[in-house]
Amino acid sequence: MPSLPRTLSGPATRSTRITPISQTSIASLLYLLTIFVFFEQGLVSPLAFLAGAGLMTGFLVLFYILFRFRVNTRFREPSLTSAQITASVITMLTVSYLDRNAQIVLGPFMLVAFSYGTFRLGPARLAVLAIGSMSAYLAMILTRNFPAGYNDALRMDLLQWLIVTLTLPLMVSVGTQVRKLRAALQATRRQLQQFEEKAIRDELTGLYNRRHLQAELVAAIARADQQGIPFCLCLIDVDHFKDINDRHGHLVGDVILREFAHVARDSIRDSDVIGRYGGDEFMQILPDTDLKGAVMHAERLRVYAHFLDLQGVLPPHAISLSIGVAQYRPAETVTALIERADTALYRAKERGRNRVEWIDDC
Repeated sequence: MPSLPRTLSGPATRSTRITPISQTSIASLLYLLTIFVFFEQGLVSPLAFLAGAGLMTGFLVLFYILFRFRVNTRFREPSLTSAQITASVITMLTVSYLDRNAQIVLGPFMLVAFSYGTFRLGPARLAVLAIGSMSAYLAMILTRNFPAGYNDALRMDLLQWLIVTLTLPLMVSVGTQVRKLRAALQATRRQLQQFEEKAIRDELTGLYNRRHLQAELVAAIARADQQGIPFCLCLIDVDHFKDINDRHGHLVGDVILREFAHVARDSIRDSDVIGRYGGDEFMQILPDTDLKGAVMHAERLRVYAHFLDLQGVLPPHAISLSIGVAQYRPAETVTALIERADTALYRAKERGRNRVEWIDDC
């Protein structure tokens, strides 16, 4: 018994590749650029700028190494978004601690860093990050102003802290809603894809239905006319299928059609198209294939179908196929091509069935 061919493909795996330089890191780089402008204008001390540049460079190198050698995949959060937000906040707080003038841009850039996190992190993790960041922000303010006591500078710092503290939960809430909407949109898109797939599939066999076969045939003709590449059409009929239904019942007939569809699907190339044209008749479109190649493929399919294991379902334990093959002729209509393949199929039945016939008047 010949072994049935199967299309080999590796197991589907979830992609773990994540961009090493995330949007959070880009926001941090923009923050550092802003601090550099302040430094150039004499508004920020060299120590604050160098400390920020050193921390930012160190964090970027660290994250690059983690992503480059895929160490990030060992963590529960492979994107390391929480870690990158934390690194950004640490850098900003350090620069603000060393120079009060840098605190002007601390709030906006901290909000920007968190805004990127809302698309990757859940509400609980975002809340923990927000509480930790705002607590660290407050501790920085109090530590820096402790020697001077309560004064106008401390009051202004606390007002800035209060504004960020009140704004951050709102941003997290909005981001969470956007994240939910995106998830709902993705779920809807998946449902639409499933509906579209069902609309072009035959319910019994899982192969393409007649409507989709017609569309594929029109597309194949258009490609052939444009590129001058041959393609062939096969019409396939299960011999004596009506007798099988009458003698053994429609359930047995359904099993036979499903088993044949499984064999046919596994025997084709990725570029080939096969579907149920109606009843026990199937259609196969073979792109980039001349008549000789199509006939050889049809013969293989006929043999594979004959050796289907139908023990316990069909007493004769075997079925046979009649196949008609026709090669597309330039400027030929869909109807004319199908008629020529159908003529070849009828000839196969007339000559005893269980055979392949073809029309070679291309």
